[in-house]
Amino acid sequence: MAIPYAELPLIVKDWIVAHPYQTALHVVNGMVFLTPAAATVPFFNMLGFTAAGPAGGSAASGLMSFFGIVPAGGVYATAQSAAMGGFGASVAAGAAQVGAVASSALGYIWGRQG
Repeated sequence: MAIPYAELPLIVKDWIVAHPYQTALHVVNGMVFLTPAAATVPFFNMLGFTAAGPAGGSAASGLMSFFGIVPAGGVYATAQSAAMGGFGASVAAGAAQVGAVASSALGYIWGRQG
């Protein structure tokens, strides 16, 4: 099937008008895929993981006081490392990218149902 390139902008515009929520999902997921730090940094800051360590009175400091000893390489240590720009940042970025691809794939499949 040949793609009518002259009509492609109109085809895309019609699809966007017909599927506004799916379009928004794909745009946001594309941004997360291309710049995962745009999603991970605010997420970790919201939980209280900062570049200077856990913020006082936050969920991160509450978890640290609950567990007491935090093992190196554990989930908490990796999250704190990601907030500080250490080895956990690549783990968090990869997880965000995988989540964006999976979310777009599910959105595509869901959109094909109706």
